[in-house]
Amino acid sequence: MSKISDLFLDYYQLTMSQSFWRKHGEKEAIFELSFRRLPKDRGYLVTGGIEHCIQHIKNFSLSSESVGSLRNLKKFDQPFLTYLENIKFTGDVWSVRDGEIIFANEPVLQIKAPIIQCQLVETILINTVNLHTLLATKCTRVLHAAQGKPVIDFGARRAHSKLAAFALAEEAHLVGFTGTATVDAGINYSIPLVGTMAHSYVMSFETELEAFRAYAEEFPHECTFLIDTYDSVEGLKNAVKIGLEMEKKGYRLFGVRLDSGDLQKLSEISRKLLDTSGLNYVQVIASGGLDEYSIADLERNQAPINIYGVGTKVSVSADAPWAETIFKMVEFNEMPVSKTSEHKESAPYQKKVYRIMNDSGKYLQDVITAANSTDTFQGGEELLIHRIRTGNLLEPAMSLMNAQQYYRNVFDRLPTRYKALSSPPLYPVNNLIG
Repeated sequence: MSKISDLFLDYYQLTMSQSFWRKHGEKEAIFELSFRRLPKDRGYLVTGGIEHCIQHIKNFSLSSESVGSLRNLKKFDQPFLTYLENIKFTGDVWSVRDGEIIFANEPVLQIKAPIIQCQLVETILINTVNLHTLLATKCTRVLHAAQGKPVIDFGARRAHSKLAAFALAEEAHLVGFTGTATVDAGINYSIPLVGTMAHSYVMSFETELEAFRAYAEEFPHECTFLIDTYDSVEGLKNAVKIGLEMEKKGYRLFGVRLDSGDLQKLSEISRKLLDTSGLNYVQVIASGGLDEYSIADLERNQAPINIYGVGTKVSVSADAPWAETIFKMVEFNEMPVSKTSEHKESAPYQKKVYRIMNDSGKYLQDVITAANSTDTFQGGEELLIHRIRTGNLLEPAMSLMNAQQYYRNVFDRLPTRYKALSSPPLYPVNNLIG
């Protein structure tokens, strides 16, 4: 996995910081990271990347080599660069959990520290939370559309970078995908590895039947045939022949994969031929440009598909590839501050977010208050947790397994109407600050 440089900054963070250093010294600020608006057709967001942010903040520093690179720019004063060589995070952090359900304008991460420390982590925090949250939300929508059927991550090759492919595998696993084709991510995150074959494998043999037979000999315990290299129906017939040969040897063909064409029609043909051939246990796997919308259509039409593989459209969150993730200062030197420009207003004060539930534990509404407010809310849970105090972790990092369990619990408590794939209703968030 590629290492992110400690100079992954926007230039203005450094120019502002030199002025902060000269004019403000170690005066403290509070910054909050949130989403100004939800992307189109999103009734909620599922947070991701929070633990990565906590670890980055905890370990924040600039290496001598990095400061040397800044020195070579001849843009900054030498005393300021000396200050940067010794900078460490000394402040406090509050955050929601990975896998939390959140809505517009709710802080998911808060930092209270000398203003330079806050400002210098801005870009990496926005970048990390934005990407991971978009992917976690997209994968959640895909799973919801699949109505409990297994979904597999095939998206690495068209993700926007190696880091994006890792993020996809991680967030897909967090929300319940059953496996990934990305080997490095599978090993690093203990995600089950899955895969079939490429068309190149089939084309390397004189016949498709020969290719299937050779693959079955190599991997008889986990054998799936990609049947659309030449003609999906003929490929299916060849898969059936080899599947019956495998039975005689004491093995079972796991699945056939449809990767092009009319998936509804081909899945019906596949299921019928497999069943009439005595191979009713063989799984029908569908892939090829799928997302939550196409999967929902297939499920609505009761396509006999057992497993979905998703890639391109999910790896880039194609219908919502960006979000208005913001990192705004809300207090400086113990005084509230806010932005008032039209359509980009921000609310002052460090905040608390309470989630109110009904007697059945389902979510009713959220309430945002100032952190120093004495208001209490019956049946409410506070979402933001104190994670770092004066630079020290207050609790260990949340494991991916624990994040999975947490996500399953909170997503189940979100009423179904907010999970609609198109035009969901607006979840009520009562901002008492304004």
